[in-house]
Amino acid sequence: MKKIFVYGLMLCTAAFGFTSCNDDEDQLTDTRVTNYIVLTLNGNEVMYVEAGSDFVDPGCTAELAGEDVTSKVTVNNPVNTNEIGPYVITYSAVNEDGFAAQAYRYVYVGSPVVAKVAEGSYRQTWNDDGSPKAQVAWSGYSLFMLTDGNGKYWTEDLLGGYYYLRAGYGSNYAMEGFLQVNEDNTVDIAGSNGVPGWGDDYDDFQNGVFDPAANTISYDIVYAGMDFNVILNLNE
Repeated sequence: MKKIFVYGLMLCTAAFGFTSCNDDEDQLTDTRVTNYIVLTLNGNEVMYVEAGSDFVDPGCTAELAGEDVTSKVTVNNPVNTNEIGPYVITYSAVNEDGFAAQAYRYVYVGSPVVAKVAEGSYRQTWNDDGSPKAQVAWSGYSLFMLTDGNGKYWTEDLLGGYYYLRAGYGSNYAMEGFLQVNEDNTVDIAGSNGVPGWGDDYDDFQNGVFDPAANTISYDIVYAGMDFNVILNLNE
């Protein structure tokens, strides 16, 4: 009789456990059906705009289950045609259940230039006594640049693609920035976004020169204790 009671208790416990588990599953199951908003860009996903010109965003349309809901779209448009560089326009819309949809347009202000890292570009490191420790040459990598036509350039990597392209680390290890060619053909740095992957920026910028005959920009930029001599051939 005692054995029958114990077995019966075990069966009841197991049955209770299965019932509780099923109840939990029912509580966690969400059987709602939702329709997502579909965003469609008007015009091109990538646009080039001359610096100083007017820019009109072509916008986008939105559809929800066959219904036009373009009025629900919010737009974040940071494009400033007075400043060369890349911009991203973000279009967003949220349905009644709180699910968001986004679309993006990439706008480049300025005339595009494809520069090539010329022979002789190198990274130099130094010993404590100031003598050269190591020198690494690299060349042939193409960088995308923009110009306003008045001597100002945006480049996707002030470090000449050393980490971004040569080492293959990707664009998160490029230093986006601006170069200014002056009337006397000296070149100054006009701003930098630093290296996002490491969260730091350049330490010094020197010896910037534009050579009109060769159509090159060269400069020394010190980053993380290393001296990068970059020569950009704008003929490419």
